[in-house]
Formats: sequence, C-alpha cells, structure tokens
Amino acid sequence: MFPVDAAVALEPVFATGQVVTLREKRQQAQYFPTPAAVVQCVIDLARIEPGMHVLEPSAGSGAIAAAAAERGAVVDCIEQDPGYAAVLADAGCARTLTVADFLTVPPQPRYERVVMNPPFTRGTDMQHVEHALRFLKPDGLLVSVMSWTVAEASGKTRKFRALVEARGGSVEAVAERAFAESGTDVPTVIVAIPATRPADAKPTVWPSRDVAKEPEPEEFGDPAAIAREIADHLREATRIMDDLARDLALPITRTRQAATADVIELPEPRHGQLSFDGIEEASWPPSPSARLPSDSSAPEAA
Repeated sequence: MFPVDAAVALEPVFATGQVVTLREKRQQAQYFPTPAAVVQCVIDLARIEPGMHVLEPSAGSGAIAAAAAERGAVVDCIEQDPGYAAVLADAGCARTLTVADFLTVPPQPRYERVVMNPPFTRGTDMQHVEHALRFLKPDGLLVSVMSWTVAEASGKTRKFRALVEARGGSVEAVAERAFAESGTDVPTVIVAIPATRPADAKPTVWPSRDVAKEPEPEEFGDPAAIAREIADHLREATRIMDDLARDLALPITRTRQAATADVIELPEPRHGQLSFDGIEEASWPPSPSARLPSDSSAPEAA
C-alpha cells in the first residue's frame, strides 16, 4: 500500500486531517517525473559508458538514474523526499542513496557524469546546476533538464549564461509539451556543461522561440479554371455597378416632412404713437394739470 512504513506515511494525515494527493505533492515539491523521451535525450547527450561514476541529484523516483544504470554506469542518488527515496531503494538502480536536500550536501568532485532534472521554481534549477558542477571530475560533464527561462537573456540569468558560455556548454530545446504526461506544460531545454572548457569548444548557441511562419502562397491551378473564376467575379461586379447606377438615376423623395416651426403673429406696429401701460386714456395734448406717474418703472422720454 505504501512505499514506506505505513505509520510514517499516515502520520501527516493524522496530524493535519488532510490527504495530499500525488499530484498536489508533485506541485508543492516541484517534482515532475522525466518522460522517457527526455530521459533518452539526457543519457545520449551525457555519452554515458559502462563503469562511469554517475550522480543524479534530486533524483525523484529515479527515471534518469535507472537509464544510466542500464548503460552500465555506477549510479549514486540524492533525494530529499523519503517516499521517493524508498521507491529508489526498491528499484535497486543506485549504489548509494542519500536522503537530503541536495543544496546542503557538501560537494565531492568524484563523478564523470552528473545527470539531473532539478526543480525550477524561482531559478532553483540554476542553483542546483551550479552546485552540481562541483561534483564533477576535471574531465566530467553535466547534463540537465532546465526551465526555458535560462535561454532568455535577463538580469537573473546573466551569471548562469556566462558560466555556460565560459565552459563551452551547449543548449538544446525540448519538444513542446514534452512534460504534459507528467502534469506540467512548462517549456524546457537540456543544458550540457563540461567541468572544464574543451580545447575544441564551439560558441554556445541559445535556442529561441519558433516564430509562426507566414503561410506560403498556393500554387496556380488550371488556367482555364482561373479564367472562369475571374469572369464570374467581373459579371458580379458589373451587376452591382448597374444596380447602383439605376438607384442613382431615381428622383430624390423626401420621406420625412421638415419640422414646422411655431409661428406667432405679431401686431402691426403703430407708428408715431407712444403707449404706456397703466395710464388712463387722456386727450392730447394733456392739460397743464395732468401729471405723469412718479413710478420709477415709467419709461424714459425718448
């Protein structure tokens, strides 16, 4: 039922009241098993030969270690998770198995090859690879699966990229969605770094994202068919122009009456006469005793 002692496996369940699924555990630990096609590519690039001493740090369930052992290599593994370490032990592909955080293990430069697929979160893969290089013999070679991030020039990757170029390393893009079966779509590369720069080392070429190409124009078909298609288009265009000309020849009719404005009839002006509201009608000229109202609203004399 369990790859380790049942009491050890159930202890966190009793303590927290929760069961962490394998998928959740992989997400939390950033562990995604290396697919067989990627494992094969790593082993081929590492050029592993029988009798070589090989290290796989952060080995997980040992997919890469098992492939190296099949090539006749003597493999040592380091794995932090006790459950995966138990799986590795049962597989029997490792000579030694250390249960520890790889970054805390003191380096010992005794390996011809280091093959690995480290966690990627926040540039952790670069830390793991830099630490793993210290485990190589002077003529050794490291091959690691890494996040695509390292292929992009940035402040965070500058130091690591300079290290790869100084050692004469190589970088290959992994096929898109290669890790889909393991539960992630993160794009990856495979980086090969020698312990010391070879005399015949070539400049490092960093892969770039493929840009979608413009579709190529189709080849010409049968000339007679093309001519018929052109004639059909011309007839359609002629029909449209005839309809337009006929519409333009029609008289313009107003479909809506213009809105009429309200008209107010004004009285005819009375010339040569002044009118004052509020003044009783009197004879003209006024008598000497007649007085204008003293109301301030009276109009000024013209």
